[in-house]
Amino acid sequence: MTGQFRRERVAQAIRKSLSLIFLREYAETPLAGILIQDVSASPDLREATVRYTLMPGTPRKFAQDRLAEEERHIRHLLAKEMRHLKFAPLLRFRFDEKAESVVRLQELLDTLSRERAEGADDPAQ
Repeated sequence: MTGQFRRERVAQAIRKSLSLIFLREYAETPLAGILIQDVSASPDLREATVRYTLMPGTPRKFAQDRLAEEERHIRHLLAKEMRHLKFAPLLRFRFDEKAESVVRLQELLDTLSRERAEGADDPAQ
């Protein structure tokens, strides 16, 4: 149980550090549109899967390519932020499809709600 708790604490620390790194280091680049959603660490803490979404208007393919190019540099910056770890985990960036689906579902529900409200206001019905 203690190992699981440590893994979760490390994952949250990685999430926070990566969010700060993207704000500080990549604010003037296209990677500024990346939003870190979740991080999960492997049991040995040597790897971390980083799930992210994109701000509207940030091209997905371009962001994925840039992340692949910058992965080593981001890992280096993370190592400087998280000195309490023996080593910086290998980062695996994964686009979070679920968050995108939730946004689309919310838009559909909003549209349906507006259509129902307009239908109730229409005196012809």
